[in-house]
Parts: sequence; C-alpha cells; structure tokens
Amino acid sequence: MSGMVSYELFTTKVGSGNSGFTSEGGIYETFINNTGISIKGTIVSASTIVSNAVDIASASSQMSIGVIYENGVIDGLPVKVVVYGKAQVLLKNGVTSTNGYWCGVSDVAGRMYQLSLVPSTIEYNREIGHSLETNIGVLNVLSLVQLHFN
Repeated sequence: MSGMVSYELFTTKVGSGNSGFTSEGGIYETFINNTGISIKGTIVSASTIVSNAVDIASASSQMSIGVIYENGVIDGLPVKVVVYGKAQVLLKNGVTSTNGYWCGVSDVAGRMYQLSLVPSTIEYNREIGHSLETNIGVLNVLSLVQLHFN
C-alpha cells in the first residue's frame, strides 16, 4: 500500500498527546506552563520550582530546552514546547534576523539574538539553533529557526 498521508492523520497516529509535530516542522513535548500566560516563541528552560514544567529562560541563559508553541496558556496548565526542528522564536526587540545566522538566548529573558559568526565558547553555550528567515525586528517579531540546543 502506498500513497500520501495528510498532516492531520500523521500527527494523530504518531503524536501521543504529550508529544507531536508542529505545522512548521518542529517536534513538541508537553510541559506544565510556569511562565505566566504563555507567549508563542518564548525561549524556555526547565523549571527549578515546578515538576515537569518550564520557566522563561533567563537573560543569556545556557540552560534553554525549547520554545513555547502556544499563546494564552495560563500557569499550571499543559503547554506545547518545541524542543527540536523548526520553530518560530521571538526576536529581541530591535534585532534583525538573517538567513543562516547563529541564534542564541539574548540578554533579554526568553528572547533570541543572532550573529553572523559562531561566538566565543562561553557565549556559544547560549545557542538555540540557526536562522531560516530574514526579518526586521521591531517589536515582538517571530522568526523561523532550526532548533538544536547545546
């Protein structure tokens, strides 16, 4: 038997409810939201307070594990977090994204910045992936990134 399988059927059969695939091409896991009201694109780290939860990654964090996939989820409820693959990530306000650039956690909690060259070893540990999109970063701009965390 051969043929095309729809995205909806694929995600229904492969995703477990606690994990699955996003329409952008990312893999998500479900965690407890401990970020306040979730904002899509926010970079997160494992919570040190709540079990199986995520907090907003601190400024210049070297401990990020993913990117929030859903807007408007309140604290204490399950939230989808993209942990690998393609994801839309919030740029630091005023920062531009460029195709192919290195991406890392900025000096603003939960936000991304980009560099044209791989940075020094200490800064390198802030990496979240590589840019797949060019955008002018004004306020609250999402930019597509191929995620892979260090």
